[in-house]
Amino acid sequence: MEKVVYKAKPNGVADVWFRNNQHEIVQETEDGPTGYEADEIFCRVDAAVILEKEITADFGFWFDQLKDKEEGCNADYLSIETYRAEKKKEISQICQNTIYAGTDIEISSGKEHFSLKDEDQLNLFGKQAQLTAGSKKLEYHEDGNPCRYYSAEDMQKIINGAMKFKSYHTTYGNSVNMWIKGCAKASEIAKIKYGAPIPEEYQSEVLKDYLAEMAADKEVK
Repeated sequence: MEKVVYKAKPNGVADVWFRNNQHEIVQETEDGPTGYEADEIFCRVDAAVILEKEITADFGFWFDQLKDKEEGCNADYLSIETYRAEKKKEISQICQNTIYAGTDIEISSGKEHFSLKDEDQLNLFGKQAQLTAGSKKLEYHEDGNPCRYYSAEDMQKIINGAMKFKSYHTTYGNSVNMWIKGCAKASEIAKIKYGAPIPEEYQSEVLKDYLAEMAADKEVK
């Protein structure tokens, strides 16, 4: 049996008791104890931020998160809005790191890896300007290798591949944020991981096009 007792006090703090796994005590001797026992947890929350219905709707998550915490601890960190903000921050950081790490691009000499930190992206914009101006041979470098010349065709492949990689992850990250925004429980938010398939209702039109293109490329290969 799951039970929550929520008592808001005049100072704005709510005392919260959780009761779970209630079971009847097995009487081992004639004069032994009888009745029921259960696992109990006590914590405090900001009553203006966390309402009773949020806790009862996500009882299992709250109980699991608090079972090893100090009795009477402040549990404001478990609020759905705290989880929402922290998860968005986490996703944004992973998205940025993924883009910065770069991607492999197939050119005439084989597959090469190009990082996409801010300065790399600016360099590629510069290379695009050189291509537009008619340059046939452009200096650039693969990660960890010295600068060398690339043909205009290879340089265009590098630019296109890099920008597509960045655009995909930016679009994916945006749709993950829509997913986070749509969650009704902190437990749902906690399960979201970068790279996971996004439910269709949170996929933007642009992401759907990317996913369809990627699926088509896999079929061709």
